[in-house]
Amino acid sequence: MDMDLKTARNQLFDRVISDRFGGEKPGIIKNDHGKPFFEKPWDGYHFNISHSGDIVVMGIGRVPLGVDVERIGRVKDFMRLLRFFYDREKDRVRASADPEDEFYRIWTYREAFSKLVGEGLALYGRNDIEIDYDRREVSFTGSDSIFYEYEYPGYRITLCVPAGTDKPRLEQIEIV
Repeated sequence: MDMDLKTARNQLFDRVISDRFGGEKPGIIKNDHGKPFFEKPWDGYHFNISHSGDIVVMGIGRVPLGVDVERIGRVKDFMRLLRFFYDREKDRVRASADPEDEFYRIWTYREAFSKLVGEGLALYGRNDIEIDYDRREVSFTGSDSIFYEYEYPGYRITLCVPAGTDKPRLEQIEIV
């Protein structure tokens, strides 16, 4: 039986909430850019959800976080989208042994970070973001964060959390 994306997201969210909070659903509010947050008394927890292709992933924890998943090959002409990247990112993709994989790596880093700070992709019009893809770190307005990558065949999954945070476990569900 096929499961649609909305059903999969809701099932994952409900399962994780039940595991963490015993089934009582927390209220959710959004900031001006649409990033969701738990209302009291769950406001000490943070969460983020992403989906692509056949999976949905969710991060939840006691620190702010952002997660992104992208199915490799989803964008047919990924080189055209390099126009949205900084010059150093474009150069990195072009010089890579696997340009498509490096494109998705950078894309998921950027998405995960923008979801962490809750400002969306418009964030990348600013000049005060410095992502170090080799060290998996980002610096933005005096705040440092770190990226964690997760393995899943045919997908790129990246989680961004404040620096010094141990690698969290991601919850996932496949859409069958």
